[in-house]
Amino acid sequence: MSNYIEPTNSFQKSAYRITAQNSVDRLIGLSDLNRYLLGSNTLQDLMERSARSMLEILNLDFARIVTVEGAGHYCCRISCNKDTSALGHKIETLEPEENERIYEKIRNSISPLSLISLSSVLSEKELISLALPIVAHLWAISLSVNSQFVGLLVLGKKQLTETDQKVITSTHLVDLIAGQLSNAVYRIRLNDRLSGTSLEMVKALTKTLEARDSESGIHSQLMAGMSQQLAIEMGLTESESQEVYWAALLHDIGKIGIEDRILRKPGPLTADEWAIMKTHPEIGAKIVQGLTGLDRVAPLILAHHERMDGSGYPKGLKGDQIPLGARIIAVVDSYHAMIEGRVYRTSRPHIDALAEITRNSGILFDEAVVLAFKTIINQAV
Repeated sequence: MSNYIEPTNSFQKSAYRITAQNSVDRLIGLSDLNRYLLGSNTLQDLMERSARSMLEILNLDFARIVTVEGAGHYCCRISCNKDTSALGHKIETLEPEENERIYEKIRNSISPLSLISLSSVLSEKELISLALPIVAHLWAISLSVNSQFVGLLVLGKKQLTETDQKVITSTHLVDLIAGQLSNAVYRIRLNDRLSGTSLEMVKALTKTLEARDSESGIHSQLMAGMSQQLAIEMGLTESESQEVYWAALLHDIGKIGIEDRILRKPGPLTADEWAIMKTHPEIGAKIVQGLTGLDRVAPLILAHHERMDGSGYPKGLKGDQIPLGARIIAVVDSYHAMIEGRVYRTSRPHIDALAEITRNSGILFDEAVVLAFKTIINQAV
């Protein structure tokens, strides 16, 4: 027998519909927040969106996100008040020593992903020290991933209805949001650490190339910034544009595996020598693909000599078979090779090089990439 009781009068039915709609809105808001957290790549964007979403989903008046930084220091990332028109007050500074002791006291008073009332933990003086708003209800919940403490989430509500009480303390919505936020913060920090490691690896590889072939090293540095700028113009994300930058910087790294007699030959290469030279994209991709954080860069290095009509190498890829990042690098690489010249070929003026790129648009080079390239190159010249 069902325990469900059908609402009888119009007031009950109206209240039921409102409650049901609010529940749907919360679930939609939670789903939207989850999608954003999964796709966010910067910590501050993550904090702003999360704070705003929590105010809406949980019908709160106040939200604060505090993270733990290096050496265990606490940093208040954002405080958001529903009464203000602004999204939130970005602080992003380390807390004074006294406040760190208070936050540590909160941390030690709660279990992971467990909500606690701050009035039962802190004195009025301590609440004032943290510059928390004067509201009737303040809670805190820890942010942690796999027992690793990430930070604290502080929530506030001026007046608490029965529905609010259930939403905040009984529906596990706060737990879900805290869990999602914890995972997102952890993921972004891990990616940042990997990016830092990757950057050091890129620098080391670049120096290796310069030591072996100074001409290729200088060429790579000149075209890396332009490749990144073109990637941004093409609408790639921040992380994708960074990958294009690294790939452009390392696109010739495979040349360290080419014999000196070929690499440094002062004249044109023979057919057999060209066959050996054409192996450098594969050598470069193999060097890079095993390095932490550079797995997405290797395919761009491998394909930077592919051409839209299939006439390129090493695999003879056509059109969209070629990664967009590689299509971007192909245009910038060809342009710079022309204006810089080689020991066996004199440099060409900018206008001639651009005309050559334009003539081969849709044949050797991606038309959309060429169009975007002409936009940024004309702005620079």
